Amino acid sequence: MGLRRIYDPTVEAFAKTIPRLDASDVEKIRAQVEDYRNLMESKGMARPTDIRIKEIDHSIPGPEGTPDIPIRIYMPKKRTEAGPGYVNFHGGGFIFGDLESEHHRSLLMAAEGGAVTVGIDYRLAPENPFPAAVEDCRCALSWVINHAEEYNFDPEKIVVAGKSAGGHLSLTTGMLPASAGLDRRCLAQKKLKVAAIINWYGITDVNDLLDGPNMKSYAVAWFGSLSNRQEIAKRVSPLTYVRPGLPPILTIHGDVESTFPYSHAVRLHKALTSAGVANQLLTIAGGKHGGFTEKQVLKIYSTTVNFLKRHGIEKRIRTVSLP
Repeated sequence: MGLRRIYDPTVEAFAKTIPRLDASDVEKIRAQVEDYRNLMESKGMARPTDIRIKEIDHSIPGPEGTPDIPIRIYMPKKRTEAGPGYVNFHGGGFIFGDLESEHHRSLLMAAEGGAVTVGIDYRLAPENPFPAAVEDCRCALSWVINHAEEYNFDPEKIVVAGKSAGGHLSLTTGMLPASAGLDRRCLAQKKLKVAAIINWYGITDVNDLLDGPNMKSYAVAWFGSLSNRQEIAKRVSPLTYVRPGLPPILTIHGDVESTFPYSHAVRLHKALTSAGVANQLLTIAGGKHGGFTEKQVLKIYSTTVNFLKRHGIEKRIRTVSLP
């Protein structure tokens, strides 16, 4: 089955029939997600594939003393020269999600965008409290950089991206300095550098979700029974690491978002601008936590392509569009 659409009205219509997921019960929400996947398959909305792309499931070393990290590499079969690499982190509030969660978008970026794309299945809370997910993603980036030649992408043109929790992880993966100490346990040590960050409505101030008006019960679960949760929350908050010299950052956020507040995007944009970091905030008017309209999705992808071109990631990158 060829993959042509970035917006599928059939899937979107089905998604609107799904009751709101209950993030207060981890096991319940994981079971709900699996039920919805099975239901989609029963309705003929099968997992997409593309004859132009080779999918490679692989496991790579995680931080020392932790399990291996499952990854999936999407290789364009006809690409003959090194080009951009796209590392994609799934969402799920850090408590659910896996490689299948972002399969459609990863396949899309490889098939229509022409980028070797790598999906990362990081450890989830509450079984693995913060900063486990952040550490996994930093180690995964290290592995990607070390294997760039093997998988035919340019280590100077690696883009990290993700939605929701994945947006936060794209920011921490691309912004953290070595001094933060969150990649010290990675087995393959190498300077971690990315060319750009695409943040879809990710958290930028984790402490903001632990107390006060924006407190979320699922955010508290990220830290398990840790007594120093505020200290760790600051260590994994992108706003902590704003400084000159960061890679270009594109943030996409709806202005009526309630899951991860829109104010997080605004604060990040202002801080990056003050620090002289190239960045852009694309505000989706009336946008919530995903579920954007076809027109909004097209605008997001057009903006993303132009952003990457403007910052020299790939002059020849193809625009992903509807047929």
